[in-house]
Amino acid sequence: MVKSTRALLRTSLAEHYTQLRDRLTARLGSKDLAGEALHETWLKLHDGADLAPVDDPHAYLYRAALNTASHLAASSRRVLGTGEIDEIMNIADDAPDPERIAIGRSELAHVWKVLGELTPRQRHIFIECFTGTASHAELAEHHGVGVRMIQIDLRDAILHCVRRTRRKNPFVRGASRVSVR
Repeated sequence: MVKSTRALLRTSLAEHYTQLRDRLTARLGSKDLAGEALHETWLKLHDGADLAPVDDPHAYLYRAALNTASHLAASSRRVLGTGEIDEIMNIADDAPDPERIAIGRSELAHVWKVLGELTPRQRHIFIECFTGTASHAELAEHHGVGVRMIQIDLRDAILHCVRRTRRKNPFVRGASRVSVR
């Protein structure tokens, strides 16, 4: 009965294991990597369709083990070490917990309710100034009033929000001031 190429290669690997391991160790600089590469090569010889006949099984196995060692070394470089994993596990989670999310949503709903109490012009001026999408001059032109009136409406809107949210200056730093923008 004629043996398959895979069977012949497995037999050759078993017979010349020590020689192949020593040769690979000299080339790779690691006896463990050489042994692991030969083991993986052995496992690969059990899978798949039969191979075409091989002229020099010893050279074929050596080359296959070198390729396997190359793949093993590359995959080990992509794997994190225990120290790196510990560092990642100790990174603080900045994401808010469910309680903080609920509190934030509640506060935001209250702010929107307070903003709903403003006149439409004050609300528009406040939101545009708060988001920085329009200057005072642009708002004055849009509403057909002077810049000073925009500043007064903005100040009144801020003071209203401060009173209703019971917070001191929730939208600006320092005293209740109106920006000159």
